[in-house]
Amino acid sequence: MIFLIIIILIIGITYLFLYHTPSARKAKQNVINSLTIEIGMSKHVVIQIMGKPDDKRISYFNTVDTMYCYKPPFASSEGIYIQFDFSTIVASIMR
Repeated sequence: MIFLIIIILIIGITYLFLYHTPSARKAKQNVINSLTIEIGMSKHVVIQIMGKPDDKRISYFNTVDTMYCYKPPFASSEGIYIQFDFSTIVASIMR
């Protein structure tokens, strides 16, 4: 009986840490928000929808911060990447 209680506690604590922390909720919201991003949107609109990026990278097209990276939920894809062209318009979205 004690063994079963310990197993349930371990699973419950693991679940809480993976899916109910502030960073986990933000990552889930990143996925939901990214579905509203469309090619052709401005960088300003993307920041209004997605918030500040978790990381900025230089893309192949430009030497400015032209690729915004957002963290996905645990055990999902590598990340959410929004790439801008030279005129700060969304050129591609990788989810």
